Amino acid sequence: MTNLDHLHVVAAIADTGSFQLASERLNKARSAVSYSVKQVEEFYQVQIFDRSKYRPELTPDGRALLTQIRPLLAHAQQFEEFVRDLKGESETELRLGVSSNFPVARIADLLKDLKQSFPSTTIHLEVETASGERQLMAGKVDIAIFAAPSRSPFIDYRPIGTMSFPLVIAGTLVGSDPEKLTKSDLSRYPQVIIKSSDEKTPDTNILDETLKWYVTDMSTKKQLITSGLGWGRLPDHMVEKEIARGDLIILPTLGDLSLPLCLTKRANQTLGPVGRMIWTYFEDTKPNV
Repeated sequence: MTNLDHLHVVAAIADTGSFQLASERLNKARSAVSYSVKQVEEFYQVQIFDRSKYRPELTPDGRALLTQIRPLLAHAQQFEEFVRDLKGESETELRLGVSSNFPVARIADLLKDLKQSFPSTTIHLEVETASGERQLMAGKVDIAIFAAPSRSPFIDYRPIGTMSFPLVIAGTLVGSDPEKLTKSDLSRYPQVIIKSSDEKTPDTNILDETLKWYVTDMSTKKQLITSGLGWGRLPDHMVEKEIARGDLIILPTLGDLSLPLCLTKRANQTLGPVGRMIWTYFEDTKPNV
């Protein structure tokens, strides 16, 4: 039987549709990815990918092989986790990705429980302005929490609530009737936007006709908007007090935006005891943010 790592590479190429994307996802050199595929093809004397097109496509033999590769990899991972549990071992490290929109205070009790239950496990809490999905698929985090407007077949999703993003502006910039503010009115002020830390993830919800001011974190965005230097969307949990005081006004100009919030992991990924505690934490908690 060929090396399981080589089979893992084949599955990654099939998932991403690209040798290059598979190399990024697995943190392997492009040459190493090609070598793995060649080793599997030579070992089993089959051609797995048709490389004559722009993107590699599975051959009929490749598709048949993949139906056996996936459960084999899943069982291998389950076996590794079983042995780890049998020996009473937990993950030495776990990387939890959290969107910058998410209220980190909501997982404070979870982090306390992790510290108490797994004192020797290092937790990396990655607060990201990048695409949560891309961070997860690239293997940069083990579990991620982010607003998920769409679904990928390569990711497992556990809904944990919804998050609203009201469009807000400082009360000092609007007149007595903010309902009448048009897109043209808004274009007189900069739209404050958080620049994604992922160059491959485009910025969204941008009004083309207005000046843009880019910032790198949510706190700075909130400060600029509250100070009357622009407008933009902010998660409702960050601006509740400012809205109640009238410091910020909700604008209906661009409509409401509410997104499902999900706890996510890579599909068929078997979690160890630390990961399982995170994955099940929200089962008994309130579903709303």
